[in-house]
Amino acid sequence: MVHARAGGGFPTLSGSTGRFSLNGRDQRGFSFIELIVIIGILSILVVVAVPNFTDWRNDQNLKAAAREAVSSFQFARLEAARRDTTVTLRVTTGAGGVGKCTVFVDNGQGGGTANNGQREGGEPLLREMTVPKGITLTSSTLTTYQLNARGFTVNGSAGAGTITLTDGKRSYTVTLTAAGGVQLAGPI
Repeated sequence: MVHARAGGGFPTLSGSTGRFSLNGRDQRGFSFIELIVIIGILSILVVVAVPNFTDWRNDQNLKAAAREAVSSFQFARLEAARRDTTVTLRVTTGAGGVGKCTVFVDNGQGGGTANNGQREGGEPLLREMTVPKGITLTSSTLTTYQLNARGFTVNGSAGAGTITLTDGKRSYTVTLTAAGGVQLAGPI
């Protein structure tokens, strides 16, 4: 054990804890300055990490919406073959909550008109994908894709087209070929 002389301001080493002390007593916890330094370091980390996390989350939401759009095209193709009938995928353009891909059997059931690209009457809804908030769905070509029982577009090459999903910074393009194939490209 190291002790200071009487009246001296020398540090002491306590034998029981192995800590230095200016006044001969054990000191536990953090000093105010140490606490301020830790808070400063944590503040810097938060300032750096939060924008990166937000960008990452937005990118993941956009990727998920693009993959869901691809999945809707593939689902429509498979359902047309499975049901041995024409299945329609209708794209409604717009921003989050408005833009959607709707897959339905366009067979005129329940008073609707068959193969007109519109879901009417009791035509069965098979799937609906709505784009999340912050993402916009656009289509530069067709908004209605009809797939026959073989999985090909009903209108041949005229049935092919693209849709684009964007969050304002990045974009993904989903392309449907005349043969019914689907391709995803991005981020652009």
